[in-house]
Amino acid sequence: MAASTPTYYDVLQVERTASPERVRAAYRKLAHKYHPDKMPGNANATRAMAAINTAYEVLADAQRRAEHDLWIQRMERGPQVRRAAQPAPNALTRLLRSNDSWPWYLLFGTMSVALGTIGTAVYLAAMPARATAAPQPCAISASAQPAECPRRS
Repeated sequence: MAASTPTYYDVLQVERTASPERVRAAYRKLAHKYHPDKMPGNANATRAMAAINTAYEVLADAQRRAEHDLWIQRMERGPQVRRAAQPAPNALTRLLRSNDSWPWYLLFGTMSVALGTIGTAVYLAAMPARATAAPQPCAISASAQPAECPRRS
């Protein structure tokens, strides 16, 4: 652990595995030594006594002591190394094989359908309309009366 980060164990001058009785004895000894009534007018004694009281409050409570121990473990481990973000795929095949590429498939599929629809609409608008009407009866039957068939001009 860094020397610049004292723990409550350091304040009470006990080891981490100290029993609650040992913590209480160390507190009483330091409180007797640094009590402001023993050192009137000394501002450091007041600050030291405040630190000693805080350390004892934490170490005397089992739950708070466990939280403090966990904090010490985290400080000793140091900063956690985070995995670097994966670089963007440099090849199209890597992109297509990736498990998280479904949005790209969805995007390109939607664009393909939209472009196909637009292309069809443009084609049909540009091409002349084809004659799709049913054939006239005069063209089908040779026995049709000439009066019934309109003249072509």
